[in-house]
Amino acid sequence: MKIVIAAIPAYGHLYPLMPLALACADAGHEVTVAVGPPFLGRLPLPTIAQQPPEFGLDTAFSETARRNPGIRGFDFMIGLFADITSEAVTGTLLPALEQTRPDLVIYEALDAGAGIAANVLGVPSVAFAIELAHQGFAMIHPAAIRYRRDLWTTRGLQPPDHDPLLSRSLLDPTPPSLRRFSGALDVTKIPIRPIPYAESSGTVPRWLEAAQVRPRVYLTLGTVSFGAVEVLRRAITEIASLDVDLLVAVGPDGDLTALGDVADNVHLEKFVDQPRVLELVDLIVHHGGTGSVLGALSAGLPQLILPQGADQFFNAEFLSEVGAARAIRNDEYEPGAIRRTATDLLSGGMEQAAARRIQQEIAELPTPADVVRHLAARVDT
Repeated sequence: MKIVIAAIPAYGHLYPLMPLALACADAGHEVTVAVGPPFLGRLPLPTIAQQPPEFGLDTAFSETARRNPGIRGFDFMIGLFADITSEAVTGTLLPALEQTRPDLVIYEALDAGAGIAANVLGVPSVAFAIELAHQGFAMIHPAAIRYRRDLWTTRGLQPPDHDPLLSRSLLDPTPPSLRRFSGALDVTKIPIRPIPYAESSGTVPRWLEAAQVRPRVYLTLGTVSFGAVEVLRRAITEIASLDVDLLVAVGPDGDLTALGDVADNVHLEKFVDQPRVLELVDLIVHHGGTGSVLGALSAGLPQLILPQGADQFFNAEFLSEVGAARAIRNDEYEPGAIRRTATDLLSGGMEQAAARRIQQEIAELPTPADVVRHLAARVDT
């Protein structure tokens, strides 16, 4: 089969799909990844542009704000993904798919433009949930259909106005313990094991692979940290006051100098091989992005979540409720709170036990290779 894997060009949107993309290629299918800079031409699979090269997430955020002055919260997310990015993606990806006619499109569920392109052309498609809460998809997809109705009507087609999702199926990497938080979405959900993915550009510091002499903590606010430099500084200061080694990753575009002077037990990096790092540390302190949440659970690690935006607040709530993490929101912070909570989490207990229970659930989910065989059988029929 010819398979197109489509994602908005951001780490948290693309990386969750890459193990499945590689499994498709390993199964002998012809796989192309539709994405944008900085990923074009640097992935281990052929790539094509799914949107104008100059149109990244920063541009999409700015354009959403320009078209919708004062819009905030989830209404902003609907404008961002249902209108602005879907417009950019359909303008580029739709003619590309029309020319190549793939047999299957797999797209991350916030990339509504890719779902529209496949639906308009009658190409079988399946969405991939990159968030634990699925209600947002059921709001973004119908809104995207309303914004882009002309793509169907100018071809004499009826838009799928009454469908909750642009595809009939949703690939779902949610562990069973967390599924009660997903929300109602009347589509077929196909379970898939979340596999952490890292590019070769990620590093593993040498000291981390040496013999361990004291607890190790990994701190990151992800690749889109919503400008939370002060939060990062605060966390560094409090965690570094413990007898630990602290690895801090600021992302490929992060500015290490913005953090100022740090203690001797703090190790600063830009971009790390996170899956490998998670195997070598005792605690992760992070923003609560779904990729980091699932990666930490796959490694059986307790988590301290400092949510900053997007779905991170939901994830912090979900993980806290099942006992696998603790969370400190910015408005809840009190001096010393991060230090005290990190100390508790490093001592083991409920959070570690819950994380290891969910780790076992993840290990029992179908692998990407299993899912490829399932999808191929569905398309063939």
